[in-house]
Amino acid sequence: MTSDSPVTYERAGNIARIIPAIHYAHLPRIVGRHRAFELLFTGRVFSAMEARELGVVNRVVGDAELEPEVVKLAAQFAEKSAAVLRMGRAAFMRQIDLDYRRSIASAVDDFCNVATSDEAQEGLKAFVEKRPPKW
Repeated sequence: MTSDSPVTYERAGNIARIIPAIHYAHLPRIVGRHRAFELLFTGRVFSAMEARELGVVNRVVGDAELEPEVVKLAAQFAEKSAAVLRMGRAAFMRQIDLDYRRSIASAVDDFCNVATSDEAQEGLKAFVEKRPPKW
């Protein structure tokens, strides 16, 4: 769920000119690899409605309605047995996350390699010094 404010991957990638590893693993599964590549590498801002159309979020509500809607959803979960929800969620996650967990581990390894590169260090230094990076 999100409010109708714009959504972006820009902030994550613009600090050091690298994108957090987890986005490489989960976004292609949600929006497809070509759309994910565009979003991750351009940092394009997109509307909350487009985020819903892409499947990044399941519902869009107005800014003023976000908190009441989240509370309402939480209340629906709270009415259910905590033990049954816990077991059901565990079963659900086991079934959908088998390959996902392996891809996260791989993405983290790749991210660590990138983060320690000269280019990433230059990106961080440029960000702190408020200047464009010198690649």
